[in-house]
Amino acid sequence: MISRIVFNNVSLNFTTKIFDTLNVELRSGKIIAITGVNGSGKSTFLKLAGQFIQPDEGSITAFEDDKIINRVDFRKKIAVIAPNLNLYSELTAVENLKFFVGLRNITLSDQNINDLFSRVEIDTINKYKFIKTFSTGMIQRLKFAILLAINADIWLLDEPCSNLDIDGKKIFLNEIKSAAKDKLILIATNDIDEAKISDEIISLPIN
Repeated sequence: MISRIVFNNVSLNFTTKIFDTLNVELRSGKIIAITGVNGSGKSTFLKLAGQFIQPDEGSITAFEDDKIINRVDFRKKIAVIAPNLNLYSELTAVENLKFFVGLRNITLSDQNINDLFSRVEIDTINKYKFIKTFSTGMIQRLKFAILLAINADIWLLDEPCSNLDIDGKKIFLNEIKSAAKDKLILIATNDIDEAKISDEIISLPIN
């Protein structure tokens, strides 16, 4: 299991400097909220933590227990919910679920699938519909079902409760709190309720 991710003097530039000599240690067993105004780099922080992008300077190192884990193996330990995570509109909810977990070599029984959809409150009728008919809130519920099925060590959640109604938000927050016992959960957010369930808050300044 991933025990920690360490940012050591991390700097990143796009057209302007996003991060400058950032030092932080992210430990498993915690929910960590990444907050800041628009443009402060919340989503970019998640991408760096997941090693989807590399810093211009400094290093980001992941540890499994006390051993450094290489980037390829580390990426297998991550699951993501993000606005730019696209599902397949011409597939049903069940087909999307099976496809994305299949990429991780996970096979789900019919009972597993029923349990997952029950947890995110997607009913029997909707799970067999093409998701091009889904609202943005229903799409978000489906993304969360995929995340739960993968059951990765690290959850990178970019505004996970966006577009959800009150009941959907309550489901997500309860599942996140329950999962945090043995995972590292990073939430890029400015949502008060998401910040409230967090064990730690990293507030990003504008550079």
